[in-house]
Amino acid sequence: MFLEIASLSKAYQGRTVLHRVSFAVAEGELVSIIGPSGSGKTTLLKLIAGLEIPDGGYIDCRADLRQDPAILVFQDYVLFPTMTVFDNVAFGLRARRMARQEVFDRVMAMLAYFGLADLARRLPAQLSSGQQQRVALARAMVVGPAVLLLDEPFANLDRNLKGATAEFIRSFQQEYRITTLCVTHDLQEAMMMSDRIGVLLDGSLRRYDRPAEVYRHPGSVAVASFLGAVAVVPRRLFALLGIGGEEAAAASAVGVRAEDIDVRPDPQGAAVVEELLFAGRFSLCRMAIDDLRLCAYTENEKLQRGDRVRVTIRSFIGVEGER
Repeated sequence: MFLEIASLSKAYQGRTVLHRVSFAVAEGELVSIIGPSGSGKTTLLKLIAGLEIPDGGYIDCRADLRQDPAILVFQDYVLFPTMTVFDNVAFGLRARRMARQEVFDRVMAMLAYFGLADLARRLPAQLSSGQQQRVALARAMVVGPAVLLLDEPFANLDRNLKGATAEFIRSFQQEYRITTLCVTHDLQEAMMMSDRIGVLLDGSLRRYDRPAEVYRHPGSVAVASFLGAVAVVPRRLFALLGIGGEEAAAASAVGVRAEDIDVRPDPQGAAVVEELLFAGRFSLCRMAIDDLRLCAYTENEKLQRGDRVRVTIRSFIGVEGER
């Protein structure tokens, strides 16, 4: 592997922020570590960038990070406010005492790739958030880093810009074959652009695999709940909801997502519709079975509050003993 993180641990004033985090990144791969605020994501990036010293574990990279460093792009971009776009991007090259013409050629080529050439003489305050982010990315990329580290790249963007930005990051990452590690709490964007994702909860890496595998097989209710709303169904309701099989036989409870629940009108059904929320192509149906609350997607426009329905679970997440 190109980059290996092994048993990385870090604590501040006795509070554990990262606990024995281990994963590996192949050369040219884009990996996203996702997790809620305070889960240790930014600390992980700072350790890899060499801005913090780990309390335990190690970071191994096939590249010489002293010669070709890991470059960290912060979520607030940290652009120099009194420098033009050109000068911001040129800063790292000038610090390396590169010849003036080479600086000009490399900066303009990078600005052109990022669609910023016509903004070269503007100041950061004259740019949109999306443009500022591209300047920060161009400044990182122009020095040819061994590893690109992105801290919450979608944090300052409007909702309608996030998907396009994820596609753009994926596009330039593949174009340059730059090994990239991104931390974010934006799940959809991370899924869209990543080769693999890791779920970091309370300082521990709970799951690490390809996006589809992590989503379909999260391994625990805690991970599944971070990826989307999950109801925990106790064993006493398994037979009623059609939950069976070898995995269910060993479980005291299972996790269920809304898209995995089938809802049919049935006067003898065990569930009662409590609320219907129109969401375009489907409605979100909230139901109650005794003290259990379930949510399901339905296209049945005739359902009403108070109707009885039959509920069948098509698939579930095995969570033996986890509540």
